[in-house]
Amino acid sequence: MKRLPPSPPVQEVDRRAALHTLLCGTCALATLGAGCGGEWREAVVLDAPDAGAPDEACSGAPTPGTPEEGWVEVRLADHPALREPGGQAEVRIPQALLDVVLVHTAPGCYAALWRICTHGDCAVGWLPADGVLECPCHGSRFGQDGRVLTGPATRPLATFPAVRAGDSVFIHRPR
Repeated sequence: MKRLPPSPPVQEVDRRAALHTLLCGTCALATLGAGCGGEWREAVVLDAPDAGAPDEACSGAPTPGTPEEGWVEVRLADHPALREPGGQAEVRIPQALLDVVLVHTAPGCYAALWRICTHGDCAVGWLPADGVLECPCHGSRFGQDGRVLTGPATRPLATFPAVRAGDSVFIHRPR
């Protein structure tokens, strides 16, 4: 019978040292990812479809199409604030890759703007009294058409055509 050579001795891992190393690495990663300061972390910026100016979108609004064409339905029953001009809602539909602030800008007119600031990757919020979106992290302000009004952001927010049809607003999110 042929004998196998002895296997090398198994080194026992010091459990406490391994956990300490894991904890230190986790803390280092958390420290790197905490907050959003300066220009250290650029936001993902989408290429905006050419929606035209808000007045064009309102007066010459396209007819909503099918979900296969990139149209996403937002029911007003789910977001009653959108029934009145000045109303807004944060609309997140992950399966459509949609994360926008939807604003009822004027009677029958809507604006859908990407919700993440292009400067520091923070969620912008609608300020109805000023008619602008503002980033709470560093104060960037954006117009209803997505353009930068006040920095430090230098790139506009992506905008998407938004059209009311019946009791829903349809947002075009090209795929």
